[in-house]
Amino acid sequence: MVACFGLIQDPHPSHFPLDRLVENRGRIDAFELNRIGAFVEGAVTELRWGRKPYQLARHSPDLLVNGIRVPTVWTDWAVPWFLCPGCSRRCRHLYVPEFTCRICCRLDYSSRHVSRTVPGLHRITWLRRLIGVDQRPFAPIPGRPRSHTRYNRIAAEIRLLEHGLVGYLAGVNRDLQRRIRVRKSKGKW
Repeated sequence: MVACFGLIQDPHPSHFPLDRLVENRGRIDAFELNRIGAFVEGAVTELRWGRKPYQLARHSPDLLVNGIRVPTVWTDWAVPWFLCPGCSRRCRHLYVPEFTCRICCRLDYSSRHVSRTVPGLHRITWLRRLIGVDQRPFAPIPGRPRSHTRYNRIAAEIRLLEHGLVGYLAGVNRDLQRRIRVRKSKGKW
């Protein structure tokens, strides 16, 4: 019943649609618009994403974007924020073309979907980058004198994580070997 009621599910649920990533969408930033003077009464600003222009006009107390009213609020220290037209939540960015917040557009950050398949791999890469050595797992880590306490502590954590990664990869290898044996015994290869 995968296609029940007209719903088609992704055969690989770990895949995340690229059009739902924050980094792949155009957005307007309330702080940046304030910096360039778009919140001055009567100001008209033109923004472009590709070929499509967007005209922003300040109409007190709100902002008009191509005729769509976007409510704004100001903090006590004179910082503007958008109020999302969809959920009335205060937000800094509104995403094009819906002009709603990240939550209403159901967008997510790419960092939540990168290097998440192998446990600890992302942290190993980050720690290696932190101490300035080759970022590939299991690459040699040059030694430093004992006085480099922070470097040696990070190198020790990297070695510990890589040791755990060896166990994980060995388990994956055992599973693959088992699957190959089962398929060969069934005559599929």
